[in-house]
Amino acid sequence: MLLGRRERAIPRWLAGTAFLICTLALALLLASETSPRREKLRLETNVNGSAMTLEEGYDYADPVTLTAVLPEWVSRWHPILEIRHTGGGEGNLFLNGEILGHIDAWDQKTLGNAVFMLPLDCKGKTVILETAKEKGEPLPFLYLTDRGIMEETIRADTAKNALPAAVFAVVSLLALGLFFFGLAEGNSSWPVLVLAFAALSQVFYFHAKSRGGYILPPEIYGLLLSLSRVVLFALPPFFLLSCMKKWRKLFLPFAILPALIYFVAAGFQTVIPAFSMIASRIGEVFYFTVSALVVCAILEYRDKNQMFCLFLPGLALSAAGIGAACLLSWLCKGGLFSYMQWMILELTWHQPDNTLYWWSTFLLLLCFLVSILSQLRYMADREIRLQMLSARESIAQEQLAVLQESDESLRRIRHETINHYTVLQKLSQGGAWDRLETYLDGLLADAEAVPAMAYVAHPAINAVLTIILARAQKLGIQAEHEVSAPETLPFPDAELCTVLMNLLQNALDANALAPDGAKKWLRVSIHTRGAHLYIGVENPRGLAR
Repeated sequence: MLLGRRERAIPRWLAGTAFLICTLALALLLASETSPRREKLRLETNVNGSAMTLEEGYDYADPVTLTAVLPEWVSRWHPILEIRHTGGGEGNLFLNGEILGHIDAWDQKTLGNAVFMLPLDCKGKTVILETAKEKGEPLPFLYLTDRGIMEETIRADTAKNALPAAVFAVVSLLALGLFFFGLAEGNSSWPVLVLAFAALSQVFYFHAKSRGGYILPPEIYGLLLSLSRVVLFALPPFFLLSCMKKWRKLFLPFAILPALIYFVAAGFQTVIPAFSMIASRIGEVFYFTVSALVVCAILEYRDKNQMFCLFLPGLALSAAGIGAACLLSWLCKGGLFSYMQWMILELTWHQPDNTLYWWSTFLLLLCFLVSILSQLRYMADREIRLQMLSARESIAQEQLAVLQESDESLRRIRHETINHYTVLQKLSQGGAWDRLETYLDGLLADAEAVPAMAYVAHPAINAVLTIILARAQKLGIQAEHEVSAPETLPFPDAELCTVLMNLLQNALDANALAPDGAKKWLRVSIHTRGAHLYIGVENPRGLAR
């Protein structure tokens, strides 16, 4: 049976590349909204008449005076002076010697932040901040900004929580849709629900951060944030754990224990103050999870686990892509290389949470992509199986027709056998030897017209030979066969039938192209040579193996 193939307008890899480019472009466009287009200008200040550096200011604990000369500020808004300070009590701000405002400590101790409107012609004027600070606190920072930048900063800060929440929500819905789609297709992939829940936990995390936790007690708020973060860190490895076969028991403790330790230490730090001393470093326990995951993924890949045959190359290609992007960023003096350096520094400073967040997010997206590819592979395999079943049904129907034709011929010959014997006896007794020979040739031709039903012990090969050689006989093609094969062979029946059917059909097509009057023939040879199966089909136009 010839199966039709639908023509594709463009190759699949090209369509996938175009989709990936569009996705990255959209992601970059949305990411650009998470930072203001114009940043605040940090002012260079003199501390106590330049008597100390900013680093020395951390150990200073007395009244402090900061002086700065205002630069030109080009904007349609009035410039605004923003003061960031965390302690020291009250403070006074002067502009060219005149009092501009007074800052009160909101809790009789902490100065906090304050903003002051400046005149449009502030260029060259001097601002002086007189306050006090305690030892171990940073010096106040002065920033020059305006209303437009402040509004843009508010929008960017909102987007920093809203954008990742929206992305994780989309991933969660897609993972949930993939699960239900798999159910509808007969492939219930329950581990995909783990990915959907992990993405949903981050929707809650960023939503809770944007709300500020004012509706919950601080202890409960901190516990819920830590719980949502440990879900992101732990569930993608759990997904991969469920996909493992041989090495699942080896990876199991590395998937459970670090997540449990992180949840207890980081989650209850707001309830048990002693845990706050190690909460910022406890994420380092996931280093064991990452290391064990890579090792077990390699072992599963070696054992031909289909899921990890997709996951491990994806992980390697992604790592190579990130490395290439960092190299390009370094060559072009971009920000990605500096950001990666900063994350590495955080690891050396024993602050792993930020790096773990990006790793877990990447792992979540990679697992989701692998799940999609696995579902597509399942659908493709199912389509191939359906095509094979259809081909087998067609072969069975054709073989049944040949069987019925052979049975009809045998029945006709059986009924006529007695009459043939009588005629042969009369011709022999009468000495009509020429007529006897002609009559025998006719009987032999009738016998040869009955197709053979057992060419070889292998059922699949026998079915194909029965059909094709019957076709050859109808087309007037003289067929010779020398076949020998055991009942079972170490080859899939579907692939074996496809190869043999193509070779024999090509031989029939080659005979159809022979000129009128030319002899039409084919010869098929099948036998085993050690661990190999030899198939040879000869026809007037050549030999195919």
